Amino acid sequence: MDAVYALAVPFRQLSSLLIALILVMGAALFVVTRDGDDSTETAPATTTTAPTTTLATTQDFSSSTTTPVTTIPAACVSGTVADPDSAGSPDTTSPDSTTTSPDSTTTTASPDSTTTSVAPTLGGNSSVTTVGLDTVTFGLTVKQAEAAAGTTMIPCSPVSSCYRVAPADAPEGISFVVDSGTIERVDITDGPVTTRSGLGVGTDESLVVERLGDKIDRQVNDDGSIDLIFVPTDAADADFRIIFTIRDGVVDTFRSGRVPLVLPADPCAA
Repeated sequence: MDAVYALAVPFRQLSSLLIALILVMGAALFVVTRDGDDSTETAPATTTTAPTTTLATTQDFSSSTTTPVTTIPAACVSGTVADPDSAGSPDTTSPDSTTTSPDSTTTTASPDSTTTSVAPTLGGNSSVTTVGLDTVTFGLTVKQAEAAAGTTMIPCSPVSSCYRVAPADAPEGISFVVDSGTIERVDITDGPVTTRSGLGVGTDESLVVERLGDKIDRQVNDDGSIDLIFVPTDAADADFRIIFTIRDGVVDTFRSGRVPLVLPADPCAA
């Protein structure tokens, strides 16, 4: 009897422990289940996305300008280069000059047409004749010369009754002499420009003589240089000359123009 009682006591204790364990597990399961139910009942989070605003940046190209760089040709060595703003100064001749604006690189066909650029006409293949340099002929006003050359004529010295101008867009070494408002002479001191017969700066004296022959008058200058003066035989060109200045056996400079302005080395000297 005592033995049976001794076995029953531990059994009851074990049963109580199992019951307590079951209750604890049940409570834990209830809590887990309850938490799971809460998570499913939670209202879904509302994500509000602010509208994206795109800031468009517009660059106004019409308001930006590029200032062209103007190189004064080396021929403008006889005087101080004038302010480029004075280029295209009003002519002192009669009103029969063209209506081309001082910036004569543009022309307008009609009031409703768009403005078109005129390509510069003076280049490495340009040639000097007794009447001018390609499209720039003697007797043109400065504005007319700008329109003919498709570029601005920049004064090399203050504008007066006699002064030099140089084309802004042309080979180096070109300058024109303006006398009483019109182009009357062109000087070539450097560059590729030649006469129609191919005579230019650097040409041997013998070749000039060979090609022009008996049409040349020879003159020795005070500084030892020699002027070979081409005298046209055509009556229409009787007032014009082409003069090649020879130094060390080659053409150092040459010029063309109307007599008497073409004859002196510095035609605008007082």
